[in-house]
This record gives sequence, structure tokens and C-alpha cells, in this order.
Amino acid sequence: MSKIYQFPHHLIRVILWFFVLIWPFCIAGECAEKAANKAVSVSILKSTTAQEISGEKVSGGRVFIVLETEWENIHPKQKVEKDKLEGKTDRTMGVGTLAGRKQKKKTEYVEVDVAYMVKKLYDHAYLVADGLAYSLHDLTKSVSEGIDLTEPFTIAKQGEKRKAILIYSIPEDTKSFGFQFFDYEYGHILLPVKGNIADAKGKGNPPGEVLDQIQSPLVEIAVHSFEFQNTYEEDKAPEGWAYAKVQISGKSLSGKNVKDIVQIEPTEYTWVVTEGGYLYYAIGGSVTEQGMIRFTPEIYQHQELVFLVPHSSHVTQLGIRLRNDVFQMKLADAKSEGKPDASATHRDGDVMEVMLFDVRVEDGQVILDLGIQSLSTSGIEIQRDAQFMLVVDDEKIPPNDSLTNNLFHRPPNPFTIPPKTFVRFGLAFETPKSPTSLYYRGYRSENYFRLSDNHYF
Repeated sequence: MSKIYQFPHHLIRVILWFFVLIWPFCIAGECAEKAANKAVSVSILKSTTAQEISGEKVSGGRVFIVLETEWENIHPKQKVEKDKLEGKTDRTMGVGTLAGRKQKKKTEYVEVDVAYMVKKLYDHAYLVADGLAYSLHDLTKSVSEGIDLTEPFTIAKQGEKRKAILIYSIPEDTKSFGFQFFDYEYGHILLPVKGNIADAKGKGNPPGEVLDQIQSPLVEIAVHSFEFQNTYEEDKAPEGWAYAKVQISGKSLSGKNVKDIVQIEPTEYTWVVTEGGYLYYAIGGSVTEQGMIRFTPEIYQHQELVFLVPHSSHVTQLGIRLRNDVFQMKLADAKSEGKPDASATHRDGDVMEVMLFDVRVEDGQVILDLGIQSLSTSGIEIQRDAQFMLVVDDEKIPPNDSLTNNLFHRPPNPFTIPPKTFVRFGLAFETPKSPTSLYYRGYRSENYFRLSDNHYF
């Protein structure tokens, strides 16, 4: 009797699954990656790299990643009462009996499609690369089959598909990266693109070298490096000044079951401190169109901050204000010299302490070296023209804006003192005569600093 060979059942299942799940997504020799949650299925049909898109070149050391994606609404249809769907009313005018008996009407149900909608794909769709998350690039909205990052992304009916081109910018030497979609209602989606997806997503810690790290109830932030450069976005630094570029990363801790993205306005809430206590707010960085830096939940997100500082400055710290909490993060060569001894001080109640360090005369202008120590738990807005005036022959002269703005140690802009923070600054006044005092008008009090008593003139 001849022996009949039976093909192993588990191999049959493997082959069937290949043709059902994998073969349909092979395009031009490339197999698409696909994953789904309870409501939407996402496929990466193709990924490419580019150095230039729509006439815009990627910045040095980076590359554009272009993902061709396809989205399908797989949300189960929902049963609803037919009368409610059609908006019918009770024709009995509220009378529910006929011939003394209640008439029970049979409820009819119909199945309807449930639209899958994401308010802003920009808030949900990221590229994860070597442990960091990167937001969609603005070029996404300018290419064919791109999307508007500020408009809702909608797939109306079950079975309906929609293609979308997604563009990201990441370091050129990235080893592993993938697509991360956050959906706290139906489930997250993670798709590999290159290398190991576990390495792409990381372990939830800041990758690479960390100079300093802070944590608040809202966010964790790590500072990785900083460097000086003469240009920023093709703008050359003014003479005597330089751009200080700081690389940071952060992860949102906001929210419980549903995590929130944390956004910070860097030009008001981040700064660097130089030797002596001078403060310079950020002038830009890797910000959104609304001027924000953002931190995703679960995965550290890379961000960049840029500051304009005097060329010879010794930068000591990076400051970040999160609501009314202030954090100071040490930089690579951090070395704090502290503030000098003041020749005169005035305490303005529970708001701040004002300090006078020095006065000098240069080319017909009087330059004051001042400091403010915040005593408040909230930020203090300073109006330099109204709160600091030089007294000359009983006349009060406000600071000269042009001369003051030309100082290397000019006041920060905006002139806001973060909570519990010391800020040192200079003010320049134009006067041919010797002043007798500096008038200060505060929030709780006023005071005159007698300049002649301190033998400045």
C-alpha cells in the first residue's frame, strides 16, 4: 500500500495567512506595513528620503522622511432607532391608547456608519526615531495628497479609504525609525519603517548624553547640549553677539488615562543665564506655527531652543518656567559666579528686592547696573520707562530705549521676572548733566537711590 503524504496543517495556515494578510499589500516589490486599532487601519505603502521638497532644503545633518500612508475606517457600524434617525415625531399627540388598550409599537433599528475623525493629525501622528518623537513637518500640507495640519482628518464610512502623504525631518544618521499614532479612545498604532521598532520607540528615557534633567507634575525635560554659532536660519548675529543653540528633549506627564501634549511658549518661558546673573529669553527654535515647543506623552520629543547672547558670554544655566514653577538646568560648562554685592537695595514689600550695583558715564549717557530679586510666586512684569527714572535737577528722565537696547546687558524681552528668580540688567539714560538719584516706583512702595551719596560723581 502506498503511503499518502500529508502536508503539515500549521504550514498550510502560514501560507494562507501570507496570501490573505501580506501579499495584497506588496507594492512594486515593497511590502506595506499595516496595523489597526478598534476603529482605523493604517498602512505604510512606501517610505522615501529626500534632501529637498517643494523647493525647501532640509537643514544640515538632517533628512526628510516621506511616508505614503493609507487609512481605512474599520469602525463597526452602530445600531440606532430608525425613528430617531429619521427624526420622526409621535403622531398620536401624546395619546397612547386606542379602544381602551395601549398600542405597543415595535422598535425598528438600522445600522449606520460611524465616522473616524481626528481633530488634528499633527497632535497624534509622529515619527519615532532612536528613542525620540518628531512632529509632522509643515511641508506635509504643501504636497500632493498631503494634509492640512490644522483641519480635522476624517474618514466618513466603514470601508472607506484615504491616502495621506506625511513628511518628517530627522537626523540623517538615524538607525531605526517607525510611525507612532496616538489614539487614547480606540488604541495606539505603532508601525516599523526602518531598523528595530523597539529601538525606534526607545524605553521612555531621554536618549544620548544628558547634562541635566528636571521633572514637574506636567513634564520631564532633559538638556543634551548647547553650542554657539554665528548664524541662525540664514540670519547673521549682530556684531558682538552670537546664537546659543540648546538641544533638549521632554516627555509629557500631564493627564491620567488620557495623556495631554504639553506646549511651552519659549520666548516667554525659557531663558539662559550668563555669568553675573544676566538673563536672555529664547528668540526661536523648533517651534510650531503658533510659536510653541511641544512634548508628547510616553516618548521623549526632541526640541531646539535658540538664544541671542553677547559673544563673550559664559552661559551657565537654562531656565524654564512651567506655570509658576521655575527650574534651572546646568549646561556643559556651568559655573555660577553669583551676583555681586549691591551698593544700595530697596525691598518692595512682598514683590521684589531692587538692587543698584554700579553707575558709569560714557559719551554723554549714564548707564546703571541694576538687579531684581523676585520674592513673588508668580511672574513680575516690569515697565522700565515708568518704574525707573533718573533724577536730574528735579526732572525725572526715563531710560533711553535705543541706547538701552544697544547694551550687551540690556533688560530681557519681555521684561518679566520669573518667580523667585534673580535678574541683572542695565539701563541707559541720555543726559549732559550729572544725576542726583534714581527714582524707583514699585508695586508696594517707591524709593530714591541717592547716587551722590555713593560717590559715583
